[in-house]
Amino acid sequence: MYHPQMQNMTISFQGNINIMRILLLIFFGFIGAHETRARYVTENPLVELSSGDDLRRVAGYGDEKLSTVVVSGSILCDVCLDKSSNLQSHPIPGASMAVSCDTGKKTSKSDWVMGTTDEYGDFLVDLPSHLHAIPNMENRCIVRIIELPKSSPCYQAFTGQHRTITFSSVDNGVRAYTAHEFHLTPKYSHPCMIEQATS
Repeated sequence: MYHPQMQNMTISFQGNINIMRILLLIFFGFIGAHETRARYVTENPLVELSSGDDLRRVAGYGDEKLSTVVVSGSILCDVCLDKSSNLQSHPIPGASMAVSCDTGKKTSKSDWVMGTTDEYGDFLVDLPSHLHAIPNMENRCIVRIIELPKSSPCYQAFTGQHRTITFSSVDNGVRAYTAHEFHLTPKYSHPCMIEQATS
């Protein structure tokens, strides 16, 4: 005997099963997508960083001291002691110099980092963290001689000389740049310089 009511119940039951299947597919699909994203975030923690400041901080470019950037170089005075001696380069200890970087903002004292040469005429300047993220640092930073000791024969010869820096090396979180050697000569002519120029 045909019972319409039972047929309706069967159709309703099958409909409920289909709905449950769809809901289960959606549920497991959501779980799978969540696990995939969680795994991606774990493997790529930078995706959780929402700002450039966060990225710079993780890369060691923020206010926290996570990286080191140094600029080195030497300041020398090329002189000869007498007419018969050869022109020689002598270190200038106690010379004042500064590293200046263009940050794209209005120039401030924080963009200048002062340094002094040691007994060998060498300087090594540790740049503050807020300058670490400057792109193309070789084209944005210069080393400028500020002042020489009055005892140096090249005292009045530097006239604010400056030069750009070049990338030197990177090791254990330390990026090194160099301005190489500044060779200065006295304004007055040494006897050996005149002799060598005419010989």
